[in-house]
Amino acid sequence: WSSMLLHDFNEIDRSLIDAKSVFTNLKEVKELENWTLEDWSFSSENLTDSQEQYVSFYNQFYNWYVSFNNILSDKKLAYQGMAYKKAASEIENKSLEWEKVWFVGLNALTLSEQKIIDNLKNRDIARVFWDADQYYYNNSNHEAGEFLRVQRNRWREIDFEGVGNYFEKEKQQFNIIACPKNISQSKVVSELLSSFSEKDLQESKTAVVLADEGLLYPVLNHLPSNVKDINVTMGSPLKNTPFYSFIDVIFQMQIRTENHKRDLFYYKDVLNIINHPLFSSLASFKNIHNLQNKISKKNKVYISVDFIKNELKSDFEKVNQIFVFWKNINESLSCVRQLIILFRENLSGKKNSIESEILFAFSKSFNLINSLISENNFLVEIKTLHSIFSQLLSKEVIPFQGEPLKGIQIMGILESRTLDFKNVILLSVNEGLLPQGKTLNSFIPYDLKVHFKMPTYRESDAVFSYHFYRLLQRAKNVNILHNTESDDFGSGEKSRFITQLLSEYKGRINEFVFGGEELEFTDDKEIIIKNSSLQKEIENWSKYVSPSSLNKYINCSLSFYYHYLAKIRKEDEVSEFAEANNIGTAIHEALNKIYPKGVITSQSVNQIKEDLLRKVEEEFIQEMKGEDVSKGKNYLSLEISKKLAQNFVEFEERLLKKLNSRGGTLNILELEGEFEHQLQVNQKPFTIKGKVDRVDEMNNQLRIIDYKTGKVSKSDVSIPDFNELLENPNKAKAFQLLVYAYIYLKNNPQYS
Repeated sequence: WSSMLLHDFNEIDRSLIDAKSVFTNLKEVKELENWTLEDWSFSSENLTDSQEQYVSFYNQFYNWYVSFNNILSDKKLAYQGMAYKKAASEIENKSLEWEKVWFVGLNALTLSEQKIIDNLKNRDIARVFWDADQYYYNNSNHEAGEFLRVQRNRWREIDFEGVGNYFEKEKQQFNIIACPKNISQSKVVSELLSSFSEKDLQESKTAVVLADEGLLYPVLNHLPSNVKDINVTMGSPLKNTPFYSFIDVIFQMQIRTENHKRDLFYYKDVLNIINHPLFSSLASFKNIHNLQNKISKKNKVYISVDFIKNELKSDFEKVNQIFVFWKNINESLSCVRQLIILFRENLSGKKNSIESEILFAFSKSFNLINSLISENNFLVEIKTLHSIFSQLLSKEVIPFQGEPLKGIQIMGILESRTLDFKNVILLSVNEGLLPQGKTLNSFIPYDLKVHFKMPTYRESDAVFSYHFYRLLQRAKNVNILHNTESDDFGSGEKSRFITQLLSEYKGRINEFVFGGEELEFTDDKEIIIKNSSLQKEIENWSKYVSPSSLNKYINCSLSFYYHYLAKIRKEDEVSEFAEANNIGTAIHEALNKIYPKGVITSQSVNQIKEDLLRKVEEEFIQEMKGEDVSKGKNYLSLEISKKLAQNFVEFEERLLKKLNSRGGTLNILELEGEFEHQLQVNQKPFTIKGKVDRVDEMNNQLRIIDYKTGKVSKSDVSIPDFNELLENPNKAKAFQLLVYAYIYLKNNPQYS
C-alpha cells in the first residue's frame, strides 16, 4: 500500500491541492462507511477492533504526508510532485538565466505546470508551441484534444500555433489487422517490414511502437533479413528477464515454507526451480532428471534438503544456496547475494553480454535494498522483502545502445511523443493496453478526486488518446495491430480508439484478419509397422493379455500400440490430493481383506461393518503415502471412501435380509481371484489373465462382480448386440465382465 500512498502524495502536490483538506475528507468518507442507522451519528466507541484499525489507518495519512515531506526537505530531496509544488510557489521570486523558454509539444499539464508557464508568460519569457490536428482539436467531444482545449481557453492571448490539418489528407495505406495471439503480431510486423523500401528502413522513417512491452523480444526475434539497423529506445524491463523469474520462484518457495512453519519445500516450488532454464546451467541434465523422477515416483509433496542433496549428488554443492531455509531477513539477503555472485562467476569472460548487464542492474537494486535495511535496522518478513524487490525491479530497465538517426525505431507509446514517422506499425491496440483503462492505484475515491480536480482514469485515457492520434497524424502508411485472443479477464477486445477511427475517420481504412500460414490436412491412413522388434513386443504382450489392454485396443489401437508395444507412457505425477483411483484402491483392498469367503448372512455382514470402515481408512492413508488426511480435500475424499463402503455394506445387508427370509443363501467363492486361460489365435498362443474382484453364488446362480466406485449406468453393461463389444468403447465395462466370466468358467468347468 505504500507505493499507492506515495502515488497519491505525488498527484496531490502536482495538482497544487491542500493535502490536509484531501485527507480530512478521505477520513470522513471512511468514517461514513462505518455509519449505521442505529447510531444516527459516527462514534468510534461503537466500532469493532478491525473497524477502528481501518479508520485509524486513514487518520494517519496526513501525518505521514507531513513527516515524509519534512524528512525529504531536511535531506534536500524531493519526489516529483513535491518539486513541482515548490517550483510553482517559488518561481515568482526566481530570476532565470535564459531569455526565452520554449515549451514544445506539451499536452496534459498539471496545475503546477500551468502556474509555472503562467509566470514565465507574464514575464514574456515563455514561448509555447503545440503539436495537434484540427481533427481532434476542434471536436469538443474528442478526448485527444481535451487538454489542448483547456489550455486554449486559459491562454486566449497566445496564438495557438502548431495545429495542422493532416487527417484531412488520406493516408497512402491505413490498415487495421486482427491477429490471433500475441506472437502472430510479431509475424505480421516481419511481413510488413519485408515490404518496405530499403530507404525507409535505413533513414529512420519507420517506427514499430509497442503498447505491450512484453512483445519486444518476439518482435526482435522475427525481424526480417532486409532489416540491417535497429534502434530500441524503450529498454528491456528487468522483470521480463530469466534471472528475475528465477529469483522470483526461489522467493515463492521460501514464502510458502515460512507459512507452513516446517523445514520442507513444496514440490511444485522445487519443480519450478529445477525446470527453470537458468538451473540447467548449474546442474547436469541427468541429476535434474533423476530428481524429477524421484519426486514423481515417491509422490513427494513436501521435500527435505537431504532428499534434494541425494539426487543432485555433486551438483548440490553449487546450488546449496538455493535450497537453504531462510530463517530471517539477514539470511534472505545473504542467499540472494550468493546467488548473484554464483551467476556472475558463471558469466566470467562475458563482460559485455546482455546477461552481465542484467546482473549489474539486479545487483544495483539489491545493494539499494540491502543498505536501506541495514542502515535502518528494518525487521521485515520474507514476503515483504519479496514485495519490495518486485516493486523496485519492475521499474528497472536495461538500456539498449543504437543509432537514433538510422534504421527502424522500436519504442513504447510514451517514447513516441513529439516524433513523426512516415511508416507506423502500432502493436497491441487493445483495451487495457491502449488505453490502459481504470486502474485502482489510489486510496482516494473517484468522487473525491473529481471534487478536488485531481486526475482520474478519464484524464489518463485522454492522455493516451492524444499520443495515439498525434503519432498517426503525419504518418503516410499506418498499420494498427490488435490481438483477438480472449481470456477470462476480457483481453482480446480491440481498443475503443480503433472503433472510434472506423466510425469517424473520413478516409479509407482496410481491415484484415491475419490467418498465419495455411496448413493442409490429409486424412490419416492406417499405418502398419512390420519388423522383428514389433513382433517380439507382440509376443511378450501375448503372454499375459489383460481385459484392460483389450479395451484400450478397442478404444484406440494407436494408443494401445504406444502403451503396450512401444512402451511410451505418461510419466507419473505427484498427487497431493486424493484422486478417484486412490479412493477406488482403498475400498477394493478393504473389501478384499475384511469380507469373508463362504456363506454369509445379514448378521455376519453387519458385524464386519465397523471393521470395514476402519480398514478403508487404513488403506486410504497408505494410498496417500504420508500426506495429511485430517483436513481439506484429502479429508473429504476419505469421508467419501468410507461413505461409499458403508453404502455398499448396507445395500448388501438389505439384500441378504430378503434373501435369508426366503431361505436363500449367498456363498462367496472368490475374492481378488487371479485366473488365466490360454487360447490359440492364428496358431499362436495367447494367455488371457485377469483379477476378479469377487465371484459368488446366490441361490445357485453364479455372479461375476467387478467393483466400481465411479458412475455405472445400466446401458454400460447391457449388450443388445454382441458386435458392439468390439466397436463401442462405451461397452468397456460389459466387455471386461464377459472376459472375467470367460476365464473363470474355463478354470471352473463345473459351472459351465
